[in-house]
Amino acid sequence: MLLIHQLPPQPTNLRVRIWRKLQKLGAVSVKNSVYVLPFNEKTHEDFQWLKQEIESSGGEATVFRAGAVEGKTDREIMAAFRKARNEEYAQMTADIDALTGAMREQKRGGHLSTGRISHYEAEFDKLHKELERILSTDFFDATGRAAALAASERCQKMLRGAQSRGVHAANPVRGATVSPAQYQGRRWMTRRNLFIDRLTVVWLIKRFIDPKARFVFVAEGETIEGATGFDMYGGEFTHQGEDCTFETMIRQFGLSDDAGLRSLSEIVHDIDLKDGKFNRTEAAGLSAVIRGLAESLKDDRKLAQMCHPIFDGLYELLRREHEAKGRKDVDKKRRVAGRRSKRR
Repeated sequence: MLLIHQLPPQPTNLRVRIWRKLQKLGAVSVKNSVYVLPFNEKTHEDFQWLKQEIESSGGEATVFRAGAVEGKTDREIMAAFRKARNEEYAQMTADIDALTGAMREQKRGGHLSTGRISHYEAEFDKLHKELERILSTDFFDATGRAAALAASERCQKMLRGAQSRGVHAANPVRGATVSPAQYQGRRWMTRRNLFIDRLTVVWLIKRFIDPKARFVFVAEGETIEGATGFDMYGGEFTHQGEDCTFETMIRQFGLSDDAGLRSLSEIVHDIDLKDGKFNRTEAAGLSAVIRGLAESLKDDRKLAQMCHPIFDGLYELLRREHEAKGRKDVDKKRRVAGRRSKRR
């Protein structure tokens, strides 16, 4: 895919803004104001959006598919992509190793407090997201990928070690109520390929237990030291009796008095266990929406993020419906009591 553009002199920051977006997309320049991406549906859409932005700013842009670029062989274009990604990988490797080194120094000096661990987790999360972006634009397997992934793994290992030495409460007794305060700053672990039960647990943790919680998604049989597992074999929180993990955690964290959560848990139960226990009419619709998102995204972290506003909205609707029903019941009782009083 080729994008050829001509930018107006104003606004003055437009050229830098467009250049940065081209870098984010992973495009490389083959001639002056001519940028190239490998052809697929996503790259075509990316260039079309950028074309629209350029034109809306008073510039001109053309997007088209080409079989070749004059003066450049395919091998030379591929080499340009690898060179650009290797430069990004080198910077990412250096940044991640610097973070790992800072943690190591804090550990040696005995200054690696819970607060600093949380800070390093937040910093690593930013770097990890940027690494994921670079990986998504590494179209031709640049050699720097391995070093960047190895640096990321070293940093994650350092964080896991720091977390495992932190003060964590003992595993809760089955069915007992535990305090959200005991589960702050944790890393949570569950199986990959998220669906309704695990997705709602991620939402529950972020909204009601720890907004700063971090999550890792592992393969079957894989585990990460120091992480709190849920909805997986050997996990701290999982199915109990007839309850799915979402129901279990609502009960164990003392959230059962929340009518919105109770109603949502009934929908999740019907989707996850397929036993028709609550016969919630909302189950089929929510299941279809989640399946559609899971099919189109193919990325657990992005899927969880996309589902959060869906669960937020459904929870608020269910909670308000319960409150409205409660008010109607109170009004009805008052009317009945008033009629009885008049008869007397």
